[in-house]
Amino acid sequence: MTDWSPVEFDDDPTPGNVDVVDSLTMDFRARGAWFWSISGLLSAVGMQVGAPAWSGLAGQAFRARLSALQVAIDQASKRNFEAGDASQKWAEAMFAAQFDADRALRAAEEAQAEIAVAETSMLALAGSCGQAIVAVEEMTHLFSTYANTTPPPKTQVPSLAEVVAAKQHAEMLRSDRDRAARTLEEAQERLEQARADARTAQWAFGDAETRFAAAIERVASASPDSLFGDLQEFTAAVGTLTTMEKVTGSGGVTLLSMLGRLPLDQLKALLAGDPALAQQFWENPPAPEAVAGWWHSLDAKRRAAYIQAVPGIIGNLPGVPYKDRNTANLISYEAAKKDPSLTDAQRAVIAAMKKALTPPDKDVPVQLVAFNFFAEPPMLAVGYGDLDTCWPTTWCAGGMGFGAEDALEDWSTAGKNLWRAQSDLGGSNSGVVAAFEYDNPDAMGVNFSDAAKNGAARLAAELDGNAEVRNGFSSTYSPISVTAHSYGTTMASIGLTLVKTKIDSFVMVGSAGIDTSVVRSVSAIRADRVYTTAASPDQLAPFGAAFSGRANPNPDLTLPFGESFGGAQSFNSDGDGKDLLAVDGHNPIGTSDRSTLGWIGNTEPSEGHGYYDRNTQSLQNIAAVTTGKLEKLSGPLTDTGKKAAEHNRQAAANLERLSRQVGSGR
Repeated sequence: MTDWSPVEFDDDPTPGNVDVVDSLTMDFRARGAWFWSISGLLSAVGMQVGAPAWSGLAGQAFRARLSALQVAIDQASKRNFEAGDASQKWAEAMFAAQFDADRALRAAEEAQAEIAVAETSMLALAGSCGQAIVAVEEMTHLFSTYANTTPPPKTQVPSLAEVVAAKQHAEMLRSDRDRAARTLEEAQERLEQARADARTAQWAFGDAETRFAAAIERVASASPDSLFGDLQEFTAAVGTLTTMEKVTGSGGVTLLSMLGRLPLDQLKALLAGDPALAQQFWENPPAPEAVAGWWHSLDAKRRAAYIQAVPGIIGNLPGVPYKDRNTANLISYEAAKKDPSLTDAQRAVIAAMKKALTPPDKDVPVQLVAFNFFAEPPMLAVGYGDLDTCWPTTWCAGGMGFGAEDALEDWSTAGKNLWRAQSDLGGSNSGVVAAFEYDNPDAMGVNFSDAAKNGAARLAAELDGNAEVRNGFSSTYSPISVTAHSYGTTMASIGLTLVKTKIDSFVMVGSAGIDTSVVRSVSAIRADRVYTTAASPDQLAPFGAAFSGRANPNPDLTLPFGESFGGAQSFNSDGDGKDLLAVDGHNPIGTSDRSTLGWIGNTEPSEGHGYYDRNTQSLQNIAAVTTGKLEKLSGPLTDTGKKAAEHNRQAAANLERLSRQVGSGR
């Protein structure tokens, strides 16, 4: 810790990390550019769906929504560029103020060193000079008294030369004393100037900080409905940013080093003052292997202290054992239940969690794996089985409209049903996670891959954390699988290109398509085995894949002009004609009370006939492949590679033929 007392400050007068601000500047500008590129894509879409290509009320409604979305994205692009400019000015001002403060400190330290030397010299010279002057006076008196008179016996009278030499010596000492006095005075002046420079640097820093905060406030207030809340998060982080200790040579402070470095009371206070900090841990979690190593280095008492002090961080940190995450998340859950400021939507999630947290069977542990309740939308994950010791482990990722806010009951039911199906196959120690850890898109957002890309990194971190927990805290290995439904396959397939851990199996159920600009082939997916299934009556999945421009992993159900994604092993979901029921719609859980729009694309299956309903051929086969019990499969496994390639050749030919027909005017 730097000592700032030479310039009369208790602490650094210009605190802050320029590297952090520079990173945020680049981030804002990158986001601004990204939003701008998306705006261009939406403009292109708008031209393609304009009248007369698509007329009628549906076309008008679609274009109206597209226009509103583009306005919001344009505003977001502008806000991010403005925030980037403001943060660059702040970084430049911070650097200049810190440079001036550091220079003032060095000058003050040098001046203090000179003052110490000058004061010592003054003290020594003052005595020597005084003695020399007294000696000259005595010698002059003796010389003048006995210049013409004989001195008394034994009286030593100095010669003229000796008197002159003594005067010269005294004058030299007086000159040295005066020079030391001037040096002391000049050093004191430099010290005062250095202190004044430090005060000026502090003032300049504070003035620039105030102008920066005002600029960010103006940017945020210009459009209160900020897309994704980026500016609000940044404004909330200003306090943390400007009070963070300067770090030299490290490139900035990582989140994990913050956890390990700050005392718990300070960490708790920092989190209370900046709630967005917990969201940073969620969106950009430290590397799971580093988290596991850090957590493993703590004793039980220290771990318990972290859980109590910052449950919102520990409970959502991949690499921490699930028993500890559950303890932390239950603390956050109980606190949320008592929060009087909850919205109606948040209260609905809390109410639905009571059922989601019930076990699939007697004595089966239930663990609250993640609880990011105050995110928008709320995000969480519920595990069935002891995830620290289970065999195997299966993560379940839902699709469009199947986030915690809208489908907590149905998707947690799907997870429980899978646990029961695995148990029926002899997997009584299975672990299944019903995950709600990304912003599941609506009917508009499902046509783009943005939500999938945002959720993919979180899923990858969870899977790598799962592997680290089992490798570092458990003596037993557990295969890890992922089953994903609808748009969840879009998200999970991207996530499985990001993982460091190669998982056992990936199961795509009623896929809404794979974004081949990111996942170019099945070999890009880091899974030993990749499976896919889609029921014949499920019309929504192939339509969604084709409309969004994504590739359908089920070539038999791919629309004629759509792209197919080959290489997965396909299994049946249409029933075995005996005991196992057919899936007759798209959603994971069937219903006896279809909504007014449930018939579109057979979105809502009939009761008991969803992909994850008990006693369906689909669930039986999902359980079989995720437990590795392929002998329990109902129906054959079929490689989709050849069919997908043939479909794509035929689709290309169809498009070429259509293009020729349009060109010839027929």
